[in-house]
Amino acid sequence: MAQQATQVLNTSVEKEAWDLYEVGSNEDVVVLAKRNLDNFYVQHLAYLALYELTGRVTTSAPKGISNLAPLVDAIQNFELGKSGEATKNLSLYFQTQANPLCFSIIQTAIKIYFRAEAYEDAKNIITRYKKQWNDLSFTKEELICNYYLKRYDEVIKLFRDHMKLLNDSDIHKLVGMALLFLDRHKEANLIFENIPNKLNLPSFEEKRKMYDSVYKNIVDLEKKSTTLNHKDLEDMGFAYLFNGEYGKAEKMFLSLTEKLKSKLCNV
Repeated sequence: MAQQATQVLNTSVEKEAWDLYEVGSNEDVVVLAKRNLDNFYVQHLAYLALYELTGRVTTSAPKGISNLAPLVDAIQNFELGKSGEATKNLSLYFQTQANPLCFSIIQTAIKIYFRAEAYEDAKNIITRYKKQWNDLSFTKEELICNYYLKRYDEVIKLFRDHMKLLNDSDIHKLVGMALLFLDRHKEANLIFENIPNKLNLPSFEEKRKMYDSVYKNIVDLEKKSTTLNHKDLEDMGFAYLFNGEYGKAEKMFLSLTEKLKSKLCNV
């Protein structure tokens, strides 16, 4: 009877801890864990909650086994720079369909997958989360995954379906490049001419002339590219673009997009 009562209590405590974590009450999860030191599930959840609060590993990983243990291991390996091992830990967690999902878990997983450039894995969990919760929170990350996976048709469809959510200049650049790779040059030019947050935009031909001076000095700029600021690198990207060097333009915009991944996912 005592054993049965303990199991019921543990189930209740674990549900309470999960409900708190799911809605972002991370401080309350930590407090609850201090009152339930023998519950491995709650201890692991408190570790995840602390990671959400601080953005880094501040305590040693708790002992014991629970279905959350792979997530704890993933965070540990990620913080140690072992991105490959971290993705394996995540796969172990996500392969069990019964394991719960929430915004915080998906956000952490995307951060880890992006660092490892495991875009297929990231896209899969975004799709699963979106279907389960009818939630479009990670639409930008989904578009980035499609772009890096070279699924340009999916990039365009996602952009058209959710334009209001994707009104971001860096996203527009990726969409423009996707259109170029699909040989839809007129549509690409239209996207580039209407990048958000830029007023009084010149025409395509005017832009080509604008970047002529940059393109004339492109060889010298390439030699100094590691020391150039973001604006100069962006100008180089557009100089390539408006002079038909799409491969170099893509490479430049992809390097600039690294900051977008960092901004979106706190990499």
